[in-house]
Amino acid sequence: MTQSLTERQWGTLLVVAGFALLLNPFVVGALDIGDPDSYAYEPKEATFHDNGTYDAADGADAIDPAVACLDEYLPTRSCTLERAVHANGGVVYDGLPQRVLSTDYWYVYVYGEGFFEPNSLDWGNGTHEYGLEPVDQSRALAAIAVSSDDASNGVRTALETGEYRTSDPLDGADELVVRDGSYYVVTATSYSTTEGERRTVVLVLQWIAGLGGGWLVLRGQRLRVTAGG
Repeated sequence: MTQSLTERQWGTLLVVAGFALLLNPFVVGALDIGDPDSYAYEPKEATFHDNGTYDAADGADAIDPAVACLDEYLPTRSCTLERAVHANGGVVYDGLPQRVLSTDYWYVYVYGEGFFEPNSLDWGNGTHEYGLEPVDQSRALAAIAVSSDDASNGVRTALETGEYRTSDPLDGADELVVRDGSYYVVTATSYSTTEGERRTVVLVLQWIAGLGGGWLVLRGQRLRVTAGG
């Protein structure tokens, strides 16, 4: 009876180990084992002043995609247009306001003057005026900044340790994060990518492990059957 129970236990262990090896591709994919890509992220502090200016550490090229023009280095087409709207005090156009106000950003930042919110005024006869309405800085920052407690694990790790390394682009990178009353942007400081998803040796080992796992499942099940389990 004891011998039979031992065989059942061994059979169960072999089946469990076999399935673990059979499922190894999912584990390898989840842990990015053997992925040749490499990204290094670091937190950069951004300080916003009451006079509508801000200071950002070197390397923080993009402060937050939810705000147009919050980037001194690479002004986008939308930022150029928004600056022109602000400089001219608005623009009159024919069409639906939803099409103009539908953007990927919530606010527009004008250096030296602060945050603005896009709005539209109906002049009648299908004519509208698109403009920018000033928004209190604290309100804008509260709307766009993510609490460090709600940030992704990679972002929190970067804030706590000063660096985060991964083989995939970091979720939440280049977004404004508030931690202990200060604002940060976790941005990529270096990266290396290749066309191949995984090294060949990892794929070979996955196949070998999978075949070995199949054998263990069969062997373990045979022991269980022999033991009457």
